[in-house]
Amino acid sequence: MKICLTINSSPWSQFKGGGQLAVHHLACALSAKGHEVHALYSKYPDEHFEVEVPYKVHWAQHHDFDTVNLNILSYSKVLAPLAAKEKFDVIHGNAEEACGVGNIAARIKAAYVFTSHAPNIPATGMLRGMAHPIRFLKSINTYLLRQAMVEADHIVAFSQFSRELIIKGLGNACANHVEVIPPGIESSWFEVERNQVMPAQLLFWGRVEEEKGLPELLVALNMVAKKFADVKLTLVGEGNRLQEYKTLEADLGLADRVEFTGWLNNREIQTLAAKSSIGIFPSRVESFGLSVVEAMATGLPIIAARGGAVPENIEDGVTGTLVPVNNSDALAGAINRALENPKPSEMMAKAAKSAVQQKFSWDRAADSMIEVYKNIRMKTPSI
Repeated sequence: MKICLTINSSPWSQFKGGGQLAVHHLACALSAKGHEVHALYSKYPDEHFEVEVPYKVHWAQHHDFDTVNLNILSYSKVLAPLAAKEKFDVIHGNAEEACGVGNIAARIKAAYVFTSHAPNIPATGMLRGMAHPIRFLKSINTYLLRQAMVEADHIVAFSQFSRELIIKGLGNACANHVEVIPPGIESSWFEVERNQVMPAQLLFWGRVEEEKGLPELLVALNMVAKKFADVKLTLVGEGNRLQEYKTLEADLGLADRVEFTGWLNNREIQTLAAKSSIGIFPSRVESFGLSVVEAMATGLPIIAARGGAVPENIEDGVTGTLVPVNNSDALAGAINRALENPKPSEMMAKAAKSAVQQKFSWDRAADSMIEVYKNIRMKTPSI
């Protein structure tokens, strides 16, 4: 099959996140199975990436506006002629950039699949959303995302939580067209060796956004520091809340305890995981929680909030420790207990690594996705 994957930004951009990396790894896995894969990413005009990948890369212009994702325009401008030329069998969208892709796919009689990475999906379309103009303008990108899903022949979710969000947002009529396919984990995460762990060294990585629960983590760290004078926290990532959280760090007097590193590549994060004593992920909501699963794959002990899909992958007291969302007291208590007696956490971490190794594979994810593609094409007479 000839497949085109699209997603905002790219795996090599400063704006990358779990979604971009997931698309890259899926593209690699599909290519390894003999399919011709194209990926459409976005970048700024002055960005230059020299990449060697087993699939074909195309570029749209990246627009960075908080109010509305203008990438829907630049992606359509590139994708429409590309699809007409290449005659893709499948176009697979992953974010708001896919709004309008349904029409492009229909013109070339391609299947259109969408994978949801979103923790928030409106329950109404744009027209009804405009009845509340201020709220609509603040969340217009989620409405674009919803429209991209509505146009799809089939929707893929990474977790049962995400599937339920989609059905709640789009309505029960879509239930038969929403399928859970867990992603894979890149093999290098399993190769991390934690032989020189630094005591009281905490680690977080992910987007620096409101849903990640970082204010709770900083407040909890302030509590933990009263008991463990040497506790340190490394925060890896970028996002819209970065300056706000740096200000909170300063207000709490944590400047000498917290390091904001910005984005790091996988190897750099894995090096930090090898030296850290606990991975902390206090997300208020996660449609999957890729960073959490990556951390589990390294054998790093995990403390996480019960946000969204996280409890699907962590069994509390068996493969990690779960605390309530938005609860700094509970988070601080869990960190204190783990630092006081690290042995139970290390035992859970070993169990977590084994569980993740058995559950998440890009090879299996690609096989499942190929079945989705084939089934859609068989069920649609016009394709």
